[in-house]
Amino acid sequence: MPTEMSQEQWPPPDCPPLVWPTLPDQAARLAWYRAVIKAYSLLWEGHALQPRLLPVPEHALSELEARLGCPLPAPLRSYHNELGALSLRERLCSVDDGDLPIQPLPDAYPGIFDLTEDETDLALAGDLIAFGDYLGNGNMFCFHRRTAEVFYFDHDNSPMLSRFFLSTEQYLDALMLRCLTAVYEDDEAGEAILVEVFGQTLVRKWLY
Repeated sequence: MPTEMSQEQWPPPDCPPLVWPTLPDQAARLAWYRAVIKAYSLLWEGHALQPRLLPVPEHALSELEARLGCPLPAPLRSYHNELGALSLRERLCSVDDGDLPIQPLPDAYPGIFDLTEDETDLALAGDLIAFGDYLGNGNMFCFHRRTAEVFYFDHDNSPMLSRFFLSTEQYLDALMLRCLTAVYEDDEAGEAILVEVFGQTLVRKWLY
């Protein structure tokens, strides 16, 4: 935690509790995201990786969708349009052509063609758009350009491609929960919540 904050001041005021939230609508979801990001940002105060809110203008989102040839899933589009923070517990890819843009998985990880000759896997990979960089180790979270389901690309372990979440909304919710576990310095409690919501198999594949 920031050195200037005492134990009595941490977690910071207005930090959401470490529980899986009840979010009745998109406005409530974005408000929760904003509060989580604010608390997580204080954890990294003064560091180069401190997350910052960088909302993306509509024209930039439309230009990205034109390059991809498909729309962004609505929850991911709303996140970037309203918040845009990238450096969280896991790194999100940027809308622009920066060093880690949202892009087709084969462009994000060209070595995928060296990992398998399975035509089914390669066809699936061709339909995936990388939007999250996990921990910078080459493993990526991707959405399917037609179904918007979220797949996890793991270049080290089998299976290479796993369907993880029904939507980018589920992934972003889980990512915010992971940020809260860092704020509360309680990975064990955070993992238990994720296991309750998503199951042990998914969580172990993700975190281990």
